[in-house]
Amino acid sequence: MKGGSPMLILISSPRMRHREAYHVEEMFDSGLARFHLRKPDHSAREVARILDKLPEKCIRKVVLHRHAELLVDYPLAGYHHSSIEKRISVEGSSSRSFHRLPKLAENKEKLDYAFFGPVFESISKEGHGPKVPMSALEDYFAQPKAEGCPAVYALGGIRRNKIRGLLEMGFMGVAILGAVWGKKDPVSALEGFLKVEDMILADLKRKSKGAKGRSLPAFLRSLGR
Repeated sequence: MKGGSPMLILISSPRMRHREAYHVEEMFDSGLARFHLRKPDHSAREVARILDKLPEKCIRKVVLHRHAELLVDYPLAGYHHSSIEKRISVEGSSSRSFHRLPKLAENKEKLDYAFFGPVFESISKEGHGPKVPMSALEDYFAQPKAEGCPAVYALGGIRRNKIRGLLEMGFMGVAILGAVWGKKDPVSALEGFLKVEDMILADLKRKSKGAKGRSLPAFLRSLGR
């Protein structure tokens, strides 16, 4: 991923929310590094209205889902493909969602990172749970990976107390949605996740020597992950 890999990625609510752009800007000010803008049931014009309310410094941290035509109008961070979407060439990061472990294992695309899930019962989608056991994920991460294999982010049912275990398993980070947007104060909820991220990074740095100056992906992989 250009600019390094954050441990935490926030995905937008699929529905439009009151003062959404204002809240997203607050989240960036609080330390959010990467935001995925996904509005599957809304038009490109509606999505553009959100982007128009964000300063350019924030737009440069936004990854778009769908509505690829907006890539030419805004300095976005990248584009995220659905599990069935044909890959397009983009200036920024290129990522994709995977929902089946064999598809992830067999992937040959050049991707900066990938989402895999759901790994737990979804918070935002009732009845949407994991399709593979944790043991299968442990086996996947235990296998040697080819050079260029994308970093994988856990998706689905992510709560703060789950993050450390997922990192130890081999995920590069987590993608969150319901645990933030399902709260009355989403900015405060996001800040709680950012505090956990800071604590985990501090712990990792204390346990590692010679990591200074490395990007986060190289730093995490230097720990044997």
